[in-house]
Amino acid sequence: MNLNPQIKIKLLRDVKTDALLIYIKTVIEELLENVKNETYKIDLGYEQYNKEIEENIYKLNSALTNKTINAYELKAFVSYEQIKHKNNKIFPNNQALVFYYNTIVKQIETKLVEGDVWIPEQIVLSLLSEWILEENKSTTYYTFLKDFDYLKLLSYYESARNNERNTLLKENIITMYKISSSMIKQLKNSKYKVNTTRKSKMRKK
Repeated sequence: MNLNPQIKIKLLRDVKTDALLIYIKTVIEELLENVKNETYKIDLGYEQYNKEIEENIYKLNSALTNKTINAYELKAFVSYEQIKHKNNKIFPNNQALVFYYNTIVKQIETKLVEGDVWIPEQIVLSLLSEWILEENKSTTYYTFLKDFDYLKLLSYYESARNNERNTLLKENIITMYKISSSMIKQLKNSKYKVNTTRKSKMRKK
């Protein structure tokens, strides 16, 4: 289990980035597992687009693996911390990490219900594009995030959205943009307050 020492004392704005990347790492791992098992396929109607997006998702996953953890590892880490301190408490920065992660998950749960169609790779790219480029959040701990051309990759979804032969895909792409924007807005506006009596609990993804 990759309990990387990336979890350490940071400014809360950087902890928000940590939480977002934990969510993204979890989504990517499940996405690639489904691609491997042929239960999901990146399909924008253009093979060139599909191939380039998939290659970038693999590269992003590889880079994230060396720098962050997924939601299941975070849950294990929190449980370990609580047992270690024997009072069900964890350090404030780690409490903040769980708080912001739960904020992200709760927001998407309000927008999607089980069985809804979603485009996970578009959500990933949209979240990163808006957080890094539009919100101009720090990538001090994750400089590799600037190596990806999010706007170019997202332009492929714009091309697919304009394909009049697939109106359902167009609607789904628009919905994904709305969902990712709402997630970023919620994360941006959320404020963690230290509570020495709080017992941190992970939401299920």
